[in-house]
Amino acid sequence: MRSPSVLSEAEREQRLSEWSASSGVDLAPLDAGQRAVVVAALIFLGFVGGLAALRRMVAYLLAHCGMGLSPAVIGALVGTSDRAVRKARQYPPREFCQRLHKASRGHPPPKLRPEHVGLVAKFLSEHKRCSMAELLGFIHKSFRVHMERHTLRRFLERYGLGCLREEAVVGSPLLSAARPMAAPSP
Repeated sequence: MRSPSVLSEAEREQRLSEWSASSGVDLAPLDAGQRAVVVAALIFLGFVGGLAALRRMVAYLLAHCGMGLSPAVIGALVGTSDRAVRKARQYPPREFCQRLHKASRGHPPPKLRPEHVGLVAKFLSEHKRCSMAELLGFIHKSFRVHMERHTLRRFLERYGLGCLREEAVVGSPLLSAARPMAAPSP
């Protein structure tokens, strides 16, 4: 991937006006230095694309660069809200970096992934009378994943693994012993 090429002043102004029109940000209150920083950020953000960590880093740098850019302008640049910019601005650099490393968007990724289903199914088929604690221990030992009981129950339900437990098989109507039937009425 190549770095962006050098743009002429007219090209920079054109990019800035296109961005202003598409984002709805008024450029009138910005001085020449602020406009130059916004253009540089636009070019860089165009280069990095959708990498969320770098976009958040740019927002943090712009919030602390001393150029007086408003959170609304910074938010419009990186594609987030001004509230998110104001909140990120409050963190000291060390805490911001820690939060950047731990960032996840939306729901956290599942602890057990679909590729783990086979090994969990094998364990359940070999240990039909295992307790929930034993199954959790196996998962922790095998995958280095610590999870709660209810999370494991959802995983078992999602992939239909609950039927591999012996009490579920014995108690199911299709596989249980036949019940004596009452004599038919005359």
